[in-house]
Amino acid sequence: MTVVSSKSSSSKRKLRSDSNSTAASAATDSSSKEDASSSASSQPETSPKTSSMQIDDAGSSRLFQPHRSLGLLTAAHPAANAKNLSYSPSSHLFLSKRGKFHLQPQGHSSEETFVTVPLGERFQILTISKLVPTLVSRALPPSSEHHRMRMMRSVDTSNAQYSGGDEEEMHQAISDSSLSVTVATHGPKLLARAVSVTLYSRTRPLVCLDAFPFLEGKKTGRKTRWGIVDMINLGKRRMAMTGEKEGKMENTLLLAVVCARDDVVITNKKDNGGIDVVGNDSDDESDDESDLAGESNQITSSSSSSDSSEDDEDSIAGSERTPANDCYGRVLIVQASRTSMKIINTVDLSGIGSNFIPHVGLHPATYVNKILLGGRPTNTARNGTKQTSMILLNVRSGKMLHSFQCLSNSDGIITTLEQSPAVDTVAVGTSTGSAHLINTLHDVELFALHHKGKQTSKKLSPDNAVSSISFRTDGNATRQGVAPLAVGCDDGSVSVWDLTPVKDDNDGTTRRTLLTQMEATHHGGVSKLQYLPGEPLLLSTGMASNSVLLHVFDAPDHSGRILRQRKGHTSPPRLLRYLHPGVGGGGILANASDGTDAASCQILSCGGPGDLSLRLFSTARTNLDKEYSQGPGLERKAKKLGLVGPEGRAELLLPEVAGLATSEARSRDWGDLVTIHKDHAMAYVWSTKRGSQTGPVLRQPQWNVSAMKKRPPRSAHATSVAISGCGNFALIGTVGGVVYKYNIQSGIPRGSFPRDATSLTEEEERRRKKGIKVAGDVGRTMRMLEKNSMKGGVMPSDIDQAERDRISFMEAEEKRKAIVQRASHEGAVVGIAIDSLNKTVVTVGADSKLVLWNFVTHMPNKKSPIMLPSPAVKLTHVRDSDLAAIAMRDFGVAVFDCSSLSIVRYFGGSRYASPNEMRLSHTGPISDMGFGPDGRKLFTSSLDGTIRVWDVPTGLCVDWMSFASPPTSIALSPTGEFLATSHVGHLGISLWCDKSFFRMVLLDGTPSEPAKMNEPQPVAECEQEEAEQSLSISMPRSVAVKDDSSVNGDNDEDGTNDGVPPQAKEEGLITLSGLPPGHWKNLFHLELVKERNKPKEAPQKPPQAPFFLQWRSGIDSSTNDDADNTGNTETSATNDSSNKDDGWDAVWSDDENGDDADDNADSNEEASDEAKQAKNDETESTKATKRRKVMHHRSKLAELLQNCSEEDSYSGVTRYLSTMGPSSIDVEISSLCYGAHDLDDGLHLLHLASLWLVEACESNQSFEAVNAYLHRFLHVHGNVIIQIDTDLKESENENLSEGAEDPQKLKLKEFADTISQLREKQRAASNRLQGKMQHTICLLRHLSRMV
Repeated sequence: MTVVSSKSSSSKRKLRSDSNSTAASAATDSSSKEDASSSASSQPETSPKTSSMQIDDAGSSRLFQPHRSLGLLTAAHPAANAKNLSYSPSSHLFLSKRGKFHLQPQGHSSEETFVTVPLGERFQILTISKLVPTLVSRALPPSSEHHRMRMMRSVDTSNAQYSGGDEEEMHQAISDSSLSVTVATHGPKLLARAVSVTLYSRTRPLVCLDAFPFLEGKKTGRKTRWGIVDMINLGKRRMAMTGEKEGKMENTLLLAVVCARDDVVITNKKDNGGIDVVGNDSDDESDDESDLAGESNQITSSSSSSDSSEDDEDSIAGSERTPANDCYGRVLIVQASRTSMKIINTVDLSGIGSNFIPHVGLHPATYVNKILLGGRPTNTARNGTKQTSMILLNVRSGKMLHSFQCLSNSDGIITTLEQSPAVDTVAVGTSTGSAHLINTLHDVELFALHHKGKQTSKKLSPDNAVSSISFRTDGNATRQGVAPLAVGCDDGSVSVWDLTPVKDDNDGTTRRTLLTQMEATHHGGVSKLQYLPGEPLLLSTGMASNSVLLHVFDAPDHSGRILRQRKGHTSPPRLLRYLHPGVGGGGILANASDGTDAASCQILSCGGPGDLSLRLFSTARTNLDKEYSQGPGLERKAKKLGLVGPEGRAELLLPEVAGLATSEARSRDWGDLVTIHKDHAMAYVWSTKRGSQTGPVLRQPQWNVSAMKKRPPRSAHATSVAISGCGNFALIGTVGGVVYKYNIQSGIPRGSFPRDATSLTEEEERRRKKGIKVAGDVGRTMRMLEKNSMKGGVMPSDIDQAERDRISFMEAEEKRKAIVQRASHEGAVVGIAIDSLNKTVVTVGADSKLVLWNFVTHMPNKKSPIMLPSPAVKLTHVRDSDLAAIAMRDFGVAVFDCSSLSIVRYFGGSRYASPNEMRLSHTGPISDMGFGPDGRKLFTSSLDGTIRVWDVPTGLCVDWMSFASPPTSIALSPTGEFLATSHVGHLGISLWCDKSFFRMVLLDGTPSEPAKMNEPQPVAECEQEEAEQSLSISMPRSVAVKDDSSVNGDNDEDGTNDGVPPQAKEEGLITLSGLPPGHWKNLFHLELVKERNKPKEAPQKPPQAPFFLQWRSGIDSSTNDDADNTGNTETSATNDSSNKDDGWDAVWSDDENGDDADDNADSNEEASDEAKQAKNDETESTKATKRRKVMHHRSKLAELLQNCSEEDSYSGVTRYLSTMGPSSIDVEISSLCYGAHDLDDGLHLLHLASLWLVEACESNQSFEAVNAYLHRFLHVHGNVIIQIDTDLKESENENLSEGAEDPQKLKLKEFADTISQLREKQRAASNRLQGKMQHTICLLRHLSRMV
């Protein structure tokens, strides 16, 4: 056994987790109660701060760091998308369990059931109630080094498609919620098989075991392929704990890991002239393993087993021994606890199990320490006597108990096993499409169900392999008299059979009824399906469908319908756009500073080849994702036309989306989304509000809509699209160089660019015949001239003038045609842009022309065309600054100013062809572009695997990102906070966050080398009751209020800084409180808020209270008070005396209890005189103390002011008010003094409050909050302050005449002096802040003019 520490292995490869998932994992791990005494192989937990800093340093660029991924639900089966896929034993051996989920029933309701789904390097746990991820694990630790070396030797890693070969891939995961652990099998991604077992504690990997340590350092031959094919849950087992809890017992998870060796070997193409050679490895490995034959022959199945008392050293020796030559299978018994995992037994399939290759396993019900293994015999064994395909194994003793002979070799490979509700009955699925029910006690086949697939060009065999089987166990099926069995096949169909026998009247045989068959449920085949225990719900996943479906069977005909679903793209998306972006689209800007968040935006995503869907992904909640409908009743139409399967449905769908444009201006009135499609002439209008294609089809009148008629010419195929700012018109560019203009509401054509490209429509022809003016009709002008010339007779001078006019018009027409011909595109129009005022249209084409057209007259600008240095491939336009970026074939970008009609910037291209200047330009075709929200930054993605960020004013490349897979499309959020990308070979959408929004970023100079970016990963989504935690998880750590200090490293050792305002780094600086704006802004408008929240009418008493409403104490408390005073006299007196120093709480204590206690004590004749006197003295002192506290501590603020005055520091008052709401602050400040009649007690508190405000203004801390408190103080007590000032002025003469001053007037004068001092301090602080702001503004203006 080889144990790989997760921490030490992380240094061997780059960190591949984003800050978001790490922060979520750290928060989850810190809340879990784990045993402090973990084993030596456990990974030490790192602090959240350390993890966040590591991720910022590695895997991110200057501006961006990984945030999360979208649209990735399940791991795709590599063989499902292969061309000419044939069912080979080798391909199915190690791929049969890849991506299959594990169901964890909790209680008796499906709402409490969880599903564990492997997802690349991680696993995610979904809830059945919403199918949203509640937990996402960290990345897998790497497998042993010798497995990677074997992978490098067997794969040509020099090929570009093998980039990222050091990544791990999870094949199967089993979770246990009671232990909070997950055990996963995985291996290197390019190795295509699992070779390691890893234990997770919630989201953190603890222990990684090598399943095949015997392959290290031994000459096993490069053709030997061992891998993990299945993992079986054997239940719980009690184990003695070690360390501090030694002597106690704990539950552990017992698993059987089934391993197999393949006998079909594919050698390297380089050694065989590029031809794959397939054969038996037993013929080629005799020479390589001759030195191990003696050692292997001495090992038997009996010696390989060990009981539960076997020590760890013997277990390690058993797992590291080399199996015999005829051994093609091995079972590892793994015991996993909360903190450790080890192999306790190793069983080799030798003897009766020799020459048997296991594929799947099952732990039958009521079979203790026994498992069923299904598979196939080796190729050499098939040629001899009849061999078995299923065996029964005792994992405790290591003996093969039985070899089943009820299945023949012609049944093919056993691909799945499932326990039936009946004991000793197991369902067996085979590669030939048969599902057998077998009695394991008597080795008898009960019956078989056969499934045949359709013969297609992609499947060489008509057999439809069974991939998964599940029995339905709910009571509704029993009451309806059916016993449903669901069978999933490799063609993506799900068949539901009724196992109730039905006797055939013709031949007397019994058969089973097919209740329903759901065709094409999952693209690429069904990976796994399972009924929920006790409910008519069927959960299923696909091999390549990237979807999780939950069907419910509640119809009378036993058919199923989709109850919940989560789907993603089945092929990598090719085009991404934010829905209604703010830049150039008139969308609503979202920003976290004003209460909204750009993370809650929606992204439109178009599928790649083979995926004809248009999907909408929400960046906040995955349950808001949806697919846009392409018409009602597509499934019904497909069945009506006989089109079955995904290929048949695809014939009714629109072709692959090639481009799209959106506009929010008229989204409430008609369609706001227009799409064009690959090799298709027509454009389609969609409604994002309805989520479907409901608008008109944009086409020319002469184009046929029916596919049975002649289609439009290839020159009419659409290549680009744009929508006007008003949302009324759509412009479609074509291959032939013509741009067609349509009305989005009606779909009627409105001309073309150039205007001569389209003939008159029927409406225009009707208007021409009626004499209605048509703009641009030269024939109408000539006819009007001829008509005028005929009036009043024909004069020679009139004839000459008419001729001259005709000639001049003809010359003008020729000039116009020449201008139009010179400006017209000779190649495909690859980009269109419209300005915000609908005056100018910008088009670029593959003929290197940039043309500006008049939107109304459809005529080109006088300076058109403008020739580009290279043919254009894409165009993007920002309407605010009227700049257009054109991507060209020389891998460069030209920025065109539509106002000055000139090219103002060049980024990259053929100018930087020298090796020393290659870092200043892309080295591959540009796949997509996009401007930032302010138009100052330009983002370009290229197929060279990089994304560059260009600063338009300076012309510099300020950021350079490199990816493992080339990006195909990019999209900027409306505020620029997030960047969405799609990549070659990735089904999901990667989301990156801009670090400049939450930390200081220095963009000095051009990067010398690209920053290698880590791939974002899915994140867990919390429920509504965990909204605050969800916010901190979904955003980067430094955005959270409590964590933003950790970025600069200024926080305490424990990472907390609650309740402490930001401190100035230098003396004299002004700091803000960092409190929410509503805390101090509402203090200025508190009366208005109270007026709005005032109830319209007083609550009315009901005529009669219901019987279940209890009586409220306090209405008549005389009875209870008397009882309390009689029974608890001494207790109340003691409590009063003990709580005399409780401060604010003592104000609300009941004085009557003390009085009653005195009366009762005096009336007690048995008490001594000394005790009475002591008690009376204590009661009198308590009363005096309470009276003083009522006078001084009328509120918590009054108590704080009194205490702070004694300490000569009022900082605690500001901190106390910062924890309260606006209404509570108003109550506290108002309670200091209730008016002029309360000056005897309130004047002292007002004076203390003014001293506090003077000190707060002098400190320059929490500037905005302190000024809000000052405003509220003056607003509440302003009348009292004015009256005091008036009284002092009136009494000045009296004091001079008398020659002595009253002490009360001295206090008033002292308070007035403090108010004057407060005014001066506040004015000085305000002037200081205004001066600093003015200085900063002047400096910014000076620097902006220097650029």
